[in-house]
Amino acid sequence: MKFLREFCACIAGILLFSYSSLAFAGAWTLDPNTRNVISTTIIDRADQVFGPDIVGSNPNFSKFESGLYIEQGIAEGITLIGQSALQTVSFNNGVEQVSFNGFGNSSLGIRYGLSRSDKQVVSVELHGVVSAGGEDVPDGDLGRGGLSIDARILYGRNFKLAGKPGFLDVQLGIRPRLNSDPLEWRSDISAGVRLNDKLMVIGQSFYTQSNGTVRDPLDPVFATESLKGQLSLVYWAKPKLGLQFGAFTTLAGRNVVKEEALVLGIWQRY
Repeated sequence: MKFLREFCACIAGILLFSYSSLAFAGAWTLDPNTRNVISTTIIDRADQVFGPDIVGSNPNFSKFESGLYIEQGIAEGITLIGQSALQTVSFNNGVEQVSFNGFGNSSLGIRYGLSRSDKQVVSVELHGVVSAGGEDVPDGDLGRGGLSIDARILYGRNFKLAGKPGFLDVQLGIRPRLNSDPLEWRSDISAGVRLNDKLMVIGQSFYTQSNGTVRDPLDPVFATESLKGQLSLVYWAKPKLGLQFGAFTTLAGRNVVKEEALVLGIWQRY
């Protein structure tokens, strides 16, 4: 049982710092008075787009992001979550140049465990999100900012692969906005296998779909779709210190740039 609890805590920590942009952890909740602190660095670029509506077939997009994610177990089955990030963004599509320096998405939320057994767990999350003028490509516009709510249901399961411990995490979410910006649907799937005491490999997919809006007929926000794939290797330097080295790319999409990024992360558990 002790190994299972430690392994689930490792999974939650890995998932925390593996997510690009706005990170949400796995379905597992933290024990009371337990804390995860995760810092990430994302180096992102793009020089291609998925059409058909956005202008400019050869964009120049770059982003450097430094993020901090903290989650705290406050009671049995209840985890408090906070996150923020600083970004430097540049985007030129041949028609306009957009640059931004400052906060990206910030959020405060709670995860509540609905059920838990030795092999699987089900939980729900609710987050308040402040875009704060930063960049989030699926938003349709750079630097729009605004408020939104992220609600999701999460399912996690432990398994064995060739005798090695592994996990599966599936999340379905919706993000309604408190203004007239697009509604977003999200689906995130993660799976990983712990190769030995020091190394774990993780594969992930992130799908986002949003409807468009004609709030301003002269500046419409187009409907978007984005499917990203990420592969990471996590090295456990210490039992409570993990180092992540990963990369992700946009595999398919509509009206989004084709991102290619490196992801570096440090996870500490207290």
